[in-house]
Amino acid sequence: MSSVREYGGIDRFRIIAALLIVGVHTYPLSSVSEELNFAVTNILSRIAVPFFLMITGYFVLPQFFCSKDNGNKALKNVVKKTGLLYVAATLLYLPFSIYAGYYENGNVFVTIVRNLIFDGTFYHLWYLPALIVGMLLLYVLSRKFSLGTVFWVSITLFVFGLLGDSYYGVTLKIPFLKIAYDIGFNVFSYTRNGLFYAPVFLTMGAVIAKKEYSFAKWKSLVGFAVFMILMLAEGFALHYFDYQRHDSMYIFLIPCMFFLFLFLLACKGKSSPILRDISMWVYILHPLFIIGVRGLAKAVGLTGLLVENSVGHFLAVCLLTFACSVVITHLHNRFRSNRLRSKDV
Repeated sequence: MSSVREYGGIDRFRIIAALLIVGVHTYPLSSVSEELNFAVTNILSRIAVPFFLMITGYFVLPQFFCSKDNGNKALKNVVKKTGLLYVAATLLYLPFSIYAGYYENGNVFVTIVRNLIFDGTFYHLWYLPALIVGMLLLYVLSRKFSLGTVFWVSITLFVFGLLGDSYYGVTLKIPFLKIAYDIGFNVFSYTRNGLFYAPVFLTMGAVIAKKEYSFAKWKSLVGFAVFMILMLAEGFALHYFDYQRHDSMYIFLIPCMFFLFLFLLACKGKSSPILRDISMWVYILHPLFIIGVRGLAKAVGLTGLLVENSVGHFLAVCLLTFACSVVITHLHNRFRSNRLRSKDV
């Protein structure tokens, strides 16, 4: 990869992906059409998390397979940065998670460990431990195997994940598989975690980076559109036959993400660290504004407009979250600039 290459397409899509994640948690079209809401929330929006995983895989993971020293440093940086963010977010949402009963069922210690490592300490935070666990797993594999071998291992893990997620109906029909997954679900609540879900997208980002795949923009867009249509068909079929235990993992999600990422790489434009920070804050903060909008709407008598109307609820949450994220990013950058200037004096 060229050191002067810009990634404007990737950075701009971060905002779209962050808003798709908000949509997953607000069901934006549920009051319009349940079918349309399912298509957008439970299928289309499932590209958001893999996109963020592929970014890390693209920029960080290749170092694992080049130099052991670089790999060690890259791993430490990712784990440290993600871990600190996870701790801060956990403390921020601790009162809400306790109120929601996250630690009431079963052994409290076991529940805490499960939430910290697999499920997340609040419903949207599962991505952070998934990233850490996925990176640690891939780092270990990278010490012994080539990137190509690790990719196929990650595909195998994803297949196991599928059978505990959208294809759980298959698992229920095979007794020994059901027993195995029942045991697994005592350790984690979902297979969309750092063991079965994150590795394939992290590795796919690395494969794209190392192989330097480059398609014409229109070819990548057509590929993405074709596989998105197939994923929509897959999702509705699985939903119709009631196979889904959860709906984060689809077979066609993998080729869909491959072509989407190539398309975004082909979209020229200046890289924007500001958009990276804003998208991160949108992801972290949006549940606070879901709660806040509901409380405010009840207080001022606008529940019909801002809660029962799913579009109004989604737009209000997005607007407030985005505005707050912009302000925090601006203040943080200003503070960082002042600190750098003070060191130069």
